[in-house]
Amino acid sequence: MQLVMGLGNPGVEYAATRHNVGFMCVQALAERLELSFDQVTGEYVAAVGAGPAGPVTLMLPLTYMNRSGRALQAWARRTGLTVAVPPPPDEGDEPSPPAEVTPLVVCDDIQLPLGSVRIRAKGSDGGQNGLASVIEAVGANTVPRMRLGVGPLVGAVDPAEWADYVLTPFAENERPQVDDLIARSVEALVAVLSDGPELAGSRHNRRIRPEPDLPAED
Repeated sequence: MQLVMGLGNPGVEYAATRHNVGFMCVQALAERLELSFDQVTGEYVAAVGAGPAGPVTLMLPLTYMNRSGRALQAWARRTGLTVAVPPPPDEGDEPSPPAEVTPLVVCDDIQLPLGSVRIRAKGSDGGQNGLASVIEAVGANTVPRMRLGVGPLVGAVDPAEWADYVLTPFAENERPQVDDLIARSVEALVAVLSDGPELAGSRHNRRIRPEPDLPAED
């Protein structure tokens, strides 16, 4: 079983915000795979079926972004599957058996310009509270993730304004970039499920370069 978690906030008031691009991506993947979401608990909705490399579960937490790890724990309790990533063995020790399921997290990244895609097999949370919650729940930073850029193409957002920025909807003139990002991210997700994060990242990572600040015309 493979598990894909799209991070975001539940409710129509958040549906079109930058923070919910992880939801948007996984919902688009569900359409691609012809899977439907069902709610069986208050912590998440899930779509289960055939993925590109075998059985797959697509999950959208309903616990709000900074408690995404609680949805993962609820899913593990309900399914009886192990999600904790075992630590690397000490030198000379026998390797630990692999975890039954390692979640693949899809989330927004305010520090990447809109349209960027970055796939990594592990790493820090980079200030993304939902990813931080999942890492805490798993107990290790070896959580594959696909970060989708939602930041401005010109300049940067002051860290003090990050929370407000990610909770704003995409502007109308950004819709073409958002639609392109979702289409690209679905292709990248299929590749991660089929080939793993390292190979998929080498093919699908994409960094949009910020546009330079131009001097004002007289």
